[in-house]
Amino acid sequence: METSKTAYQPDDYVCYGSSGVCRIISCENRAFDGEHEETYYKLSPVDGTHSTYYIPVDRASERLRPLMSKDEIYSLIDQMPQTEETEWCGDSRERRGMFQHILHSDNCREIIQMMRMLYCQQERKRSSGRKLSSADEAAMHAAEHRLYQEFGIVLGIAPEQVHEFICSRLEAQQA
Repeated sequence: METSKTAYQPDDYVCYGSSGVCRIISCENRAFDGEHEETYYKLSPVDGTHSTYYIPVDRASERLRPLMSKDEIYSLIDQMPQTEETEWCGDSRERRGMFQHILHSDNCREIIQMMRMLYCQQERKRSSGRKLSSADEAAMHAAEHRLYQEFGIVLGIAPEQVHEFICSRLEAQQA
């Protein structure tokens, strides 16, 4: 195995597209085509799935990003009240495509805007005794999963506690 310095080391956490937070297991040489050996990061998702991903080291900067810092997370949370509510798209097919695009973009601000839009729509529907469609609910859960997973690891709390943490921080701002 090469001993050259790589950007990531085993046990580092990274975000890998729509797969969310992964832990780097190792950096190893592989010849998946049987001929051309290349150095790969071996990743394991932290969500408990038994998947394994191999990302070429020389293309890692295009596919992986380091987790946000605590300060970046605090800043995102603190900016939530100022986040403009995006207008609800009435076409469910178009909305589903928009949500998929946002979830695959790995842009946390856009994911938060999407979540806010969905929460507001959920409240409007709840007040009239209705619920979000199953596709909208699935998009909301996917967005929460992605953000809460990363926030939880960086902040040192369980992903299930992230929503309450965000609410507490926002309430403290308003006090």
